[in-house]
Amino acid sequence: MFKLSLTAFLFAALFFFSTSSFAQDGNDFHVVHVQTFKMHGVMGDDAEAFSETLKRQASVINSDARVLRSYVLRHYWGADSRDLVLIAEFASEEDLFSFFNDLNALFEKAFSKEQIDADNALWNKYVGQHSDEIYRVVSDTRK
Repeated sequence: MFKLSLTAFLFAALFFFSTSSFAQDGNDFHVVHVQTFKMHGVMGDDAEAFSETLKRQASVINSDARVLRSYVLRHYWGADSRDLVLIAEFASEEDLFSFFNDLNALFEKAFSKEQIDADNALWNKYVGQHSDEIYRVVSDTRK
């Protein structure tokens, strides 16, 4: 379900956004993909297994040269403790879309089918509502 939702979103975003939609300011044009998920009480052994799933997925994502930075964030303080946020920064929109087009193949290369199926089952058990956004870094504002 996660992969299907992600794919549908990316194709919709590709339709609505193109590089001609934004004026590129030198080489400071970066895009940031943010996914926010609502978790349902992961407990016991499943909590450790879910954490390992996130680490495995992050290892594949972080090893790709198109990804400049990535973060997996869990709720720390505030009103809704169910938040899980995945953030990835790319040098360009083309890098973002090509990366996500290749993501399933990268996971299939890195993990066995059994591992992917187990991770997907765990994900589907505990992860609910989500949103996807693509942001553009405002030039000359980064530290």
